[in-house]
Amino acid sequence: MSYGMDIFDEFRRMAREMERLMGSMTEEMQRRLPVAKESGFREPLVDINETSDEVIVTAELPGVSKENIELNLSENTLEIKTSQKEDIAFEKEGYRRRERRSMNFYRLIELPCGVDGSKVKASFNNGVLEVRMPKLEKSRKYSIKIE
Repeated sequence: MSYGMDIFDEFRRMAREMERLMGSMTEEMQRRLPVAKESGFREPLVDINETSDEVIVTAELPGVSKENIELNLSENTLEIKTSQKEDIAFEKEGYRRRERRSMNFYRLIELPCGVDGSKVKASFNNGVLEVRMPKLEKSRKYSIKIE
């Protein structure tokens, strides 16, 4: 007995919608992280905080030396890039151990507002990078009293 309705139509529709959504998310990530995709970089964990005067970006970069961090600021984006390789060798009576590892991170962060690039301050301590960027005067929010 047929009722003219396929009970799997809704499942097929949902599967098509999920494929469409996942495809658009993948395209967005590929657009935002072209270097990471091509070169095997990992994406660091990042916090972005905005106060009335500045934007503060905190990034976790474990195992990286300060000298291997590259920061670039352009328009409303902050680029964090690191490249560090480490070769560890250990030898002991008939036993040899050799390890290689690389700590490559890349992240392109879209900032919530314009910042003053000439006054940016960055610090790095115990694997945590903190970048403090003062907002441009025109980007700051002001309270206006209504008379």
